[in-house]
Amino acid sequence: MSAKKTFSINNSRRDLQRLERQARKGEIAAQLTLANIYESDRNIFDIGLAAMWYLQAAQQGSAEAQVRIGEMYLEGAGIRKDPGEAVVWFKKAAATGNPDALSNLAWCHLKGLGVRKDLTHAFKLYSQSAAQNHHSSCYNLGYMYEHGYGVQHDARLAFSWYLEAAQQGNAKAQLKIGTLYGSGRGVSRDQIEAVEWYRKAAEQDYAKAQYNLAMMYSTGKGVPEDQRQACKWLRKAAEQGYVRAQYNLGICYLDGNGCGKDHIEALDWLLKAAGRDYTRAQYQLGKIYATGQGVPIDLQEAAGWFKLAAKKGHARAQFSLGKLFIEGLGVEQDPVVAFNWFTKAAESGYPPAQYSLGVMYGKGRGVTRDYIKAYGWLFAAATADEPHAMTVLRKLKSKMSREELLKGGILGERLCLEYSS
Repeated sequence: MSAKKTFSINNSRRDLQRLERQARKGEIAAQLTLANIYESDRNIFDIGLAAMWYLQAAQQGSAEAQVRIGEMYLEGAGIRKDPGEAVVWFKKAAATGNPDALSNLAWCHLKGLGVRKDLTHAFKLYSQSAAQNHHSSCYNLGYMYEHGYGVQHDARLAFSWYLEAAQQGNAKAQLKIGTLYGSGRGVSRDQIEAVEWYRKAAEQDYAKAQYNLAMMYSTGKGVPEDQRQACKWLRKAAEQGYVRAQYNLGICYLDGNGCGKDHIEALDWLLKAAGRDYTRAQYQLGKIYATGQGVPIDLQEAAGWFKLAAKKGHARAQFSLGKLFIEGLGVEQDPVVAFNWFTKAAESGYPPAQYSLGVMYGKGRGVTRDYIKAYGWLFAAATADEPHAMTVLRKLKSKMSREELLKGGILGERLCLEYSS
């Protein structure tokens, strides 16, 4: 999006009235300034008036105004949303070589907004804009090379264009350069370089980069391990609402890792993440209430959090919920429901659930007794070194016929292939 001018009217009504008189006479500079004031001054903010004056200037041929009114049509800001009309204005400004217009028009072709989707043409437009050192166009060229959109995939050229944008201060590109150095895609792997590029983006308050930098400090990749620094950067990202940082910061406070152990802080950050539907935080809250970590044990509350995570496929939450149903803790006892949750977790490759499922088949609890299926699931759990699985398996063998043992062994091998963790 195009940069905006700044203007101060010093709360002077006279200045504003003078600008309006000049704007009505058709002075483009006054129209642009007035539009910027109405768009950015909190005291007299009026996005509708801003759009009106941008449109006036655009109709007189101002490329800057044409770009901005195009953006407003695209966003539906102060004017009806109309991608087709946005494209009309972007084309007018692009004809003058305006890099913002070329970039916005490329985006429309990339996404099929108001114009036929055409990745090849989008690539061409981004190239024209990038040739004028337009940093977001440089970034998007990198993205297109990385994914093979409108051009043949080329990891090295992707890195090169990302670097061009990163060197111009584009935070998203700096983050991307960090991840490419970290993974060794398009460039030799270098964790030290990864850290430095994460840091550049993090210092621009880019939350995702702050989180990545925290993880580097936490694991000691490219930088000496420093849990305090990890917590510092996690907090910066968490305070911006980055949900993975909120979860990890909660875990840090829960364990006292890099910061003082503080169950109130831990609960606060985990609740923030869980409230944004972050599954791992929901599971962790279930554990906290089930075990009484800094809160009174509340198995009903635990069951509620486990269920939220379990429904989204979190295997440990499914297993934990199954355990509550098998014992009737915090929920009404129901072996059938427990069996169903154990099955989901077992089929996700979670060995404790595979073991529990084997035991239930062996005892006929919550399901019809079936020694062959019991053997198969216990075999899968034992192969994953689940404690006690081999012991129970040996006891089960004494109850099975030779034919059942053969079928159970075949089933166990298949389950290991299908549902190994």
